[in-house]
Parts: sequence; C-alpha cells; structure tokens
Amino acid sequence: MLNTKENLKQIEMDTIQQELLFTELTPEAAATVEGGLQYTTEGVTTRLNIRERPTTKSDKIGYFLPGDVFKASANVTNGFRKLLGRAGWVSAEFTRRVLNTSRGFIKLT
Repeated sequence: MLNTKENLKQIEMDTIQQELLFTELTPEAAATVEGGLQYTTEGVTTRLNIRERPTTKSDKIGYFLPGDVFKASANVTNGFRKLLGRAGWVSAEFTRRVLNTSRGFIKLT
C-alpha cells in the first residue's frame, strides 16, 4: 500500500495524464465533454465585446474582461465564435481554449 505522500503523487500523475489525453481531443470531440468547450480572452487588455451577430457592424450586447472564461462553439463563422449558454458572438482572434481542472484553468494550444 502506498503511503500518503506516494498516494498523492500517484493521484497527481493520474490527473496530469487525464489532462493530456483531453488536450488531444479534436474541438468537436471535446465539445461533448462536460457541456462544451471553454475559452478565455487572449490578448485583450481592456475588454472583449460580445456582439449580437458575427460581424463588427453588429450591436454590442456585452463584454468579457481579460481572463474571463466562457463557453463557446469550436466552429468559427466570419471570424466569430458563438457563445454557448447565452446570446452573442465574440471575435475568435481574441479567444484561447482552456481546460478546467482541479488546479485551475490550463490554456490549450
């Protein structure tokens, strides 16, 4: 039987291995895991506008702050991602996919 320190080390390794497996999923496959894909703002210094439709000419209906995490579609339309669980679209250029783990969010490439 493993002592507590060895047991914690094994749990940590198991968690890391699971995360690596998750990162190998395609966006479409990952969308079926835990309710969809999560994204964070990337390269945003003030805010990321949420638009009514996938165009910069569309009305702004909200925004995300730097570091905010949200669910969105893996598919990009006209350079925008459709938000999931709420109305709106955000520029795909300023989003980065993340994985929610027990140790916080990990940015994925």
